[in-house]
Parts: sequence; C-alpha cells; structure tokens
Amino acid sequence: MFRRWVEEYAHYALYLLREFRWLLLAIAALVLCVGLLFSLTLDLPYGKACYAVFMLIFVQPTVDFPDKWYDQIFFFLVPIVGLGAIAESVVKLGYLVFSSKRKLQEWWIMEASTYRNHIVLCGLGRVGYRIAQELLALGESFVAIERNRDSVFAEELLGANVPVLFGEARLRKTLERANVKHARAIILATDDDLANLDAALTAREIKPEIRVVMRLFDDTLANKVATSFKLPAISTSQVAAPAFVAAATGRSVLHAFQLDGQTIHVADLQVAHLAPRTIDQLEREYDIAVVLHKNARMHTLNPQRDGALQTGDTIVVVATIDKIRRIEAANRG
Repeated sequence: MFRRWVEEYAHYALYLLREFRWLLLAIAALVLCVGLLFSLTLDLPYGKACYAVFMLIFVQPTVDFPDKWYDQIFFFLVPIVGLGAIAESVVKLGYLVFSSKRKLQEWWIMEASTYRNHIVLCGLGRVGYRIAQELLALGESFVAIERNRDSVFAEELLGANVPVLFGEARLRKTLERANVKHARAIILATDDDLANLDAALTAREIKPEIRVVMRLFDDTLANKVATSFKLPAISTSQVAAPAFVAAATGRSVLHAFQLDGQTIHVADLQVAHLAPRTIDQLEREYDIAVVLHKNARMHTLNPQRDGALQTGDTIVVVATIDKIRRIEAANRG
C-alpha cells in the first residue's frame, strides 16, 4: 500500500514537471544567462551573480543599481519576465488544484498519467458500460474514453473515481492522454466499426505489443480483422444471434462465444429423461461439459463427475449447438 502511494505521488510530481517544464526552463535560462552577464560586467563571482538575478526576480536586489545602461535594462526586465512566468505557474497550479476538487478533465488526465499496466476502455454506451461494470467487479484498474460529454454512464463511472476522458478514441492525442503506452490492453467498444478499427491501429502504433480487443457489428469485417491484423474482434451480431434464436425456439442459451473457429454455447437444461445418469456418463455419451449442477439441496459449480442426476435437477452445459440439440432431444424422451 505504501509503495503504491509513493509511486502515485511520484507520477503526480513527474506530471507537474512535464506541465511546467517550459516555465521552469525559462526561469533557469534567465538566471543562468543574465547571471553570466552580471558576472562579467559587475565583476561578481558567477554563483553570486546568479543568486543576484534570482533575488531580482522577486524584486529583492542584493546588488546596487548598476551604472552601465545595458545592465540597467536587465535590472528592470528580469523582474517583469520572472514574475510573469511565476504568476502563470501559480495560476496553472491553482487551476489544477481546483480541478482536483471539482474533478474536472485536467484532473482525470493527470490521474490517468499515474496508471500502469491498466486497461483502456473506449466507448461508454450500453456495451461499454457493461464491460466497465465487469472490470470494476474484477478489481481491474482502467481508464475510459467517451465521445459524448453528456453520457449518463460516464457520470456514473466518474462517481466511482474511474478516470473518464472525453474525446475521440481514434485520435492519437486522446489515447496518449489515457496513457496507452503504459497500458496492457485496450478494449474498443464504440458502436462505430471504423472508429474501433482506426483506434486499434493507432494504439498499436503507440505500443505495438498492446493487447487489442474490438467490438465489430459486421461479421465479415470481424473475421478479416482477426485474420489479417491479428486483432481479436468480437462481432456483436454474432454473439447476440444465439440468444434471439434461443428465445424464439424456447431454449435457454445463456451465452455464446468463439473458440478455435467454433461457436460454443452455454445453456441450461432441466433434467427429465436423462436421469438416472452420473455427470460423467452424461458428458461421455453426449460429448459435452457440465459446469453447474443444481437441485433443491445444492448448487454446485464444476460438480463431481460421479454425481448422480435426478429428475427436476438443473444443469448448465457447454457444447456446440448440434450437441445441445442432441441432448435436448434425449431429455424430451
């Protein structure tokens, strides 16, 4: 915990250094360059001359007003330039403090810059928000990107202290603000196939080894992207189709996913004519996997293979659709 706290504040310090680097460099150049001039013209040691310039910035001169006209110009110019740079720094720092209190975009950008080995989630529509909920449930750290500033889902995530950056996910600047170069994965879940693909390629430009997962509606495009670009692409139409078919035919298909080119289904089944068999016998006979067994007395995930099935029990099986049809037919008798 202490290490995480130290790392977080170290990243904050680095962010502030990056934000104020030009102002700090301008003040340093002013002190060093004018200090060199004063050292030569006022016959002062270089260190003392630099100190005199530094104090002059705050209108606290440590040397007498010079006689030479060019030294006199710098005597007036140094406080104006120095105080101007310091004033800008104070205003900028004050705005960052204000942003932290009000949780404005500048604060979340700085917050995102402290993340390491995180996930970047692009798109906070209904699908993106469901993904965000799963990531929160798993305890994963992630940064979200959303185009719509009025998104209700974005407001909910901000309330949960998740950095949400508003902008186009396909733009390199937006992805860099989400700290993609230090992320381990990016999920493209917007409803625009082209935007998802564009953002995926941009993320790979920033970090070639990042893991990319895309949501695509077009099945053909999803297959081509997965094959040609080696980017995992999930077709929402392909995932949703089994649920619609299951609802229309009276089946209870809970989920479907692609595995080694095959569509695998997860379905539940109320045991009728399949009893009395053991789970092992059922799996061997119908080439399926039983991942849950439930009855009035128990609810078991990954049940024992020798567990006996009884009429009225519920099982959840994993198999291809043809094998599910086969076991359904046998269960009807």
